[in-house]
Amino acid sequence: MLELTCKLTGALCIIAATAAFGETKARALALRVRQLQQFQRSLKLLSAEITFSRALLPYAFQAVARQLEPPLSELYSNAADNLLSGDERSAREIWESAAADIYPHSSFNAADMEIIAGAGVSLGATEQESQLKQIGLTLQHLEVALEAALEQKQKNEKMWRYLGFAGGAALVILLL
Repeated sequence: MLELTCKLTGALCIIAATAAFGETKARALALRVRQLQQFQRSLKLLSAEITFSRALLPYAFQAVARQLEPPLSELYSNAADNLLSGDERSAREIWESAAADIYPHSSFNAADMEIIAGAGVSLGATEQESQLKQIGLTLQHLEVALEAALEQKQKNEKMWRYLGFAGGAALVILLL
């Protein structure tokens, strides 16, 4: 009786662990889509700050950061803090460094990070019109990445959930 209870407990633990793994992978797909949408929104906010508020770049970054959730709020606030602290690097280098800092804490992939880093190409280095054109170009690239992320989410979200549960069940069968 005790042996059967231990086997059942072990089997339930294995199935729960693999199902949790599958759920984690599925949620990561959804989180990537949400973060890409939030970055898209942040660029529109930044564009509005540059166009209508005519705020200096660090203050525009701070205004955008207040309207976002982590990790993107950290991207904008870190960039603003470094610009205001008198950092000797260019705005582009500061932006790229802030983007690299948030990468481990985000659901972005390497291609997404290239788009995010590319947003900083003309920030602070050129006149307002060039900055807005670069933001527009980044928004176009982001739209393509967002479509791909949505497609990947739709294709793979259920698969990860089922694979987690079915993998655990198969492992239990093999061990029994």
